[in-house]
Amino acid sequence: IAAAAGGALTGAYFVSRNLPTSQAARVEEKEFSLRDVESHNTMEKGIWMTYGDYVYDVTSFIEGHPGGSEKIMLAAGRDLQPFWALYAVHNSEEVREILAEYKIGKLDAASRREKSRKRALAADDPYAKDPDRSPLLSINTEKPFNAETPVALLTDHYITPNELFFVRNHLPVPTVDAESYLLEIVVPGREPLQLSLKDLKEKFTKHTVIATIQCAGNRRRQMTDVKAVKGLSWGATAISNAEWSGARLRDVLQYAGYDAQSEGDAVEHIQFEGLDKGVEGKPYGASVPLRAAADPHGE
Repeated sequence: IAAAAGGALTGAYFVSRNLPTSQAARVEEKEFSLRDVESHNTMEKGIWMTYGDYVYDVTSFIEGHPGGSEKIMLAAGRDLQPFWALYAVHNSEEVREILAEYKIGKLDAASRREKSRKRALAADDPYAKDPDRSPLLSINTEKPFNAETPVALLTDHYITPNELFFVRNHLPVPTVDAESYLLEIVVPGREPLQLSLKDLKEKFTKHTVIATIQCAGNRRRQMTDVKAVKGLSWGATAISNAEWSGARLRDVLQYAGYDAQSEGDAVEHIQFEGLDKGVEGKPYGASVPLRAAADPHGE
């Protein structure tokens, strides 16, 4: 909640309200649960947030937030820690001193134990090594992690920032070692070919395109309002735009020995298999038509 030019939760200006010693002591004694904090996420109920073991009421600041009330409300009823980790300008003693003026109490013992228990459980969690995500994302499911760009932020940038790009997972995110990673390409009738990331970068011409990706289930929540449909209940922002760079699939296939013109219709689809695997050991996969992958005018 301090100044951070150009981002969400930015430009916070607090009115100093130093409390008398006796009142400050009473604040220190008050305890709240995580559920209490989570329930205070509207202007009517008040806007509470936590930082560390303490609870803060920033209701009076919301409307004056220079970055817009919509953006700071993304943290309503939640922990400030991940937001401040994202916007590192907050990591200063001055900002913490200002925030301290809005302290209304601390988390109760049960809530503190709950936080510790969650950290301990993460050690054996297959999702424990998933990458950190922006707290600004609108979460659909935690495990596997699926989330979309907040509506209030989607049109702030033509190119969606990486940390706000919508996320679609079916399984835990695999751990990839860039130095040892190998892409295996299997072409019928030929020996499999393996390429390292270095090979992909150095042996092929780098191409760049700007393209929008959208989940097929985007706006499924609104579809369900008309008729129940299966799948994740996506809102309207399971869609993002990015600049993509790398080797063209067509070039890699040709390098592996596949010639679309001479092979004719022997191959119809290119099958992809990911490094993310389910409990049965099978990888997540998908395919694209060969005509799309081999098109010399395609991207």
